[in-house]
Amino acid sequence: MRRYEAMVIVDARLEEGDIQKAVDRFVDAIGGAGGEVAKVDRWGVRRFTYEINHQKDGYYFVTQFTAPDSAVASLTRTLQISDEFIRGKIVRPE
Repeated sequence: MRRYEAMVIVDARLEEGDIQKAVDRFVDAIGGAGGEVAKVDRWGVRRFTYEINHQKDGYYFVTQFTAPDSAVASLTRTLQISDEFIRGKIVRPE
């Protein structure tokens, strides 16, 4: 298992409860793929430097976790398919 870090942007137009569900959905996807979440850092709503899909704001959160290599593809797919996630990036910190 390797350490990973994911920065995810959720649609800020969603209700607070729906944003929490989106964060929980991503964290549950990590657990479902055989990983463990070490930390979830919620940054809150921030303004984009440029518009993304005609939106000016997004709700940011950063997650640190350990997971097998095969889990990253599954998590990336979750980020791409789900409508509530605007963008997401998973990296391996040094």
